[in-house]
Amino acid sequence: MSPIVRMWRAVFPRRGSVARRSDRVQGGLLAVVVLLALAALPVAAGFGSETYVSQRDQSARQLGERTQVTATLLADGPGIKVNSRTGVVGNGEPTDATWLLPDGTRKVGKVVADEGTLKGYTFGIWVDRAGNPVDPPLSGAGVVIDAVVVALGLWLGAIALLAAAYGLTVFSLNRLRYARWQQEWFAVQDRKTHS
Repeated sequence: MSPIVRMWRAVFPRRGSVARRSDRVQGGLLAVVVLLALAALPVAAGFGSETYVSQRDQSARQLGERTQVTATLLADGPGIKVNSRTGVVGNGEPTDATWLLPDGTRKVGKVVADEGTLKGYTFGIWVDRAGNPVDPPLSGAGVVIDAVVVALGLWLGAIALLAAAYGLTVFSLNRLRYARWQQEWFAVQDRKTHS
């Protein structure tokens, strides 16, 4: 018997089956859990859509306020340090650099330089309207990825919560069934010993 047929029969036991009331409750609960999981999908998609819209606006605002320029290091970057435990190189550190703003003004300040970079090394940085270094703006791909992660995370969280509730209920029903079977077994054994 295929898993789909088994699930269908668990949810809707046939007439004349040996299904107990607790089996019917478990089958009904399974149907409710599946319907709630399906209903959670558009809700999660709605949250993902809201995240997309708000971050898209934030990305557009940041792209309008920030400009990418080329910075040139005025000093060597931090020395290369290797973590003895993992062998991974550490992060960069603030280093003196200069950059030219779009209006032709030259600025001098600190930028984060990777380990091992030397004086004169050039790389792109993002600056605000005042010419101060800032984080890169949120990209279009980042907006989409964030929206998908939010939607998928919420939906999977809802499914996990529903699965946990269903599993706990089935566990409780099984405990009740086992207790009833134990009582019936003792009653049968009692009759055998008294006969």
